[in-house]
Amino acid sequence: MKLRTKILLIALLPVIALGIGIFILAADRTANGIYDQAYAGMQAASLAVRDIFEIGNEGAYHIDENGELWKGGSLNISQSTGIVDHIKENTGMDVSIFWGDTRILTSIQNPQGERQVQSHATGDVTQKVLKQGEFYFTRDIEILGTTYVACYAPFYQENTTDPVGMVFLGLPRKNVSAIINEIRLQMMIVIVVVLILTVILITGLVKRIVNALNAGMGLLQTIAEGDLTAQADAALLNRKDEIGLLGKEILLMRDRLFAIVDMLRQKSLLIDQESEALNQRSEAILLAMHDLEHAAQDMSASCNSQAENANTANSDVSTMGEMIDSNNLQVQQMQQISHKIRHVSNQTADELDDLTQKMHNVRSSIHYLEQQTNLTKESVDQISSATDLIAAIASQTSLLSLNASIESARAGELGKGFSVVASEIQKLSIQANKAVDDIRVMVDSLTENSTKAMQRMTEVRTVIASQEENIQKTGEVFETVKDNIRQSTNHIHVIIDHSDELDVVRTNMAASVQNSAAAAQENAASIQEMMASVASVYEELSLITEKTKELGGLSSEMKRSIGLFRVESPC
Repeated sequence: MKLRTKILLIALLPVIALGIGIFILAADRTANGIYDQAYAGMQAASLAVRDIFEIGNEGAYHIDENGELWKGGSLNISQSTGIVDHIKENTGMDVSIFWGDTRILTSIQNPQGERQVQSHATGDVTQKVLKQGEFYFTRDIEILGTTYVACYAPFYQENTTDPVGMVFLGLPRKNVSAIINEIRLQMMIVIVVVLILTVILITGLVKRIVNALNAGMGLLQTIAEGDLTAQADAALLNRKDEIGLLGKEILLMRDRLFAIVDMLRQKSLLIDQESEALNQRSEAILLAMHDLEHAAQDMSASCNSQAENANTANSDVSTMGEMIDSNNLQVQQMQQISHKIRHVSNQTADELDDLTQKMHNVRSSIHYLEQQTNLTKESVDQISSATDLIAAIASQTSLLSLNASIESARAGELGKGFSVVASEIQKLSIQANKAVDDIRVMVDSLTENSTKAMQRMTEVRTVIASQEENIQKTGEVFETVKDNIRQSTNHIHVIIDHSDELDVVRTNMAASVQNSAAAAQENAASIQEMMASVASVYEELSLITEKTKELGGLSSEMKRSIGLFRVESPC
């Protein structure tokens, strides 16, 4: 069943029921009122009849030897048929005079023209009138097959309070019923005309309300399908009631949602670009670290070779005297080796400086990525604020529905139609709350991902700081190595300049060779530590690359979600 039909049924059925109830109540009250007026008229007429017999006729009521009723000695009531016939002719009411419970005079005649005298009143009438001295009214007394609306009034013996007879006045009930039915027909016509006008008015109002609600629901459905360029019907916006306010609030929600989606789209594109740039930088750093690892391996092999050569030189010092002739050649070889070591050390120092610079670049990139992540989180917070605004609008819509329900309850039966409208508005509020919950789930997910990314970048920044400290320590070790190499070179020059003193300083030379071997081992150990640090940085950079790819995936997922909305500028 459509909403329009439901509202019409809810609005019209009470009105129709009310019309029927009013007709029944008014008909009953009208009938009672007419009967009461008839009773009052008959009561007044009965008193007038009694006065006709009593005024101007002195003496007591009595029955003569012929069974006729007299008032004093001047008025024969039993023979006063002209009086009762005259009353009937002018008022339409039959008149009877009772002596005790016996009808003495009456205007009621049978089809043969005989007057219905000597008939008796019922026990209820005599009890009420003759014994209690009160008026008796009835609408169900039957005389000669005709049902009468009747009034019995007592009359009293002169100068006493004892009822001795009754005055009867009656109207055929069919005459009273005809008047009542005519009035009822007129009332029915008026009620039917009012009901028809009410139906036309309510139908028009319901049609306008339903059309306005359908326009609002259509606009909401269009926005829910992602079209943020949808426009509201001018008739809906021009309404001055809650439905018009609802249409304006829907447009306000559309504009704010449009701004949020457009901002998200721009931020998503920016995140995508920065993620791609960070990914490229991470790959470049990975390649540099890979090269640095190979250089460190070469330098480690050189240090190990130096240590082995120093050990060999140490073992050969004892035979140096025998090889004095070839000393110069060996010294020259050592000088060449010293130059190579110095060259390798200089290269290693340059590589360490380059690595330090690259680590600074990595730290700058991480800082920039952290700033972009903070911007993303701020955007998410703005989305959350906008979501709270939408929830507030839904809450206001629910409050309007509650107020409409309260007002319809106060209006009673006539306000049930507006209760249905309030229910529909409540449903719209529930749908809006559901949409708000869905957006909040997405915002919470994005906030959680941003928080995790910031935590991971904090960890990476800590690792980079640690690696920079290790690189600095390695540089200091290499400075020591360079100093040792410089000292070894000086010693070699001394050996060349003082070859004649070679045997004297052989012992010192052996000690220097041992020191050189120890220094080479220390250098090899330092290089191993540096390689371990490089491997750690390499792993962290790999993790950063993976997280960057995850960030790119989240950005792509955000763009796909935003792609559901049409964000062309609304007219």
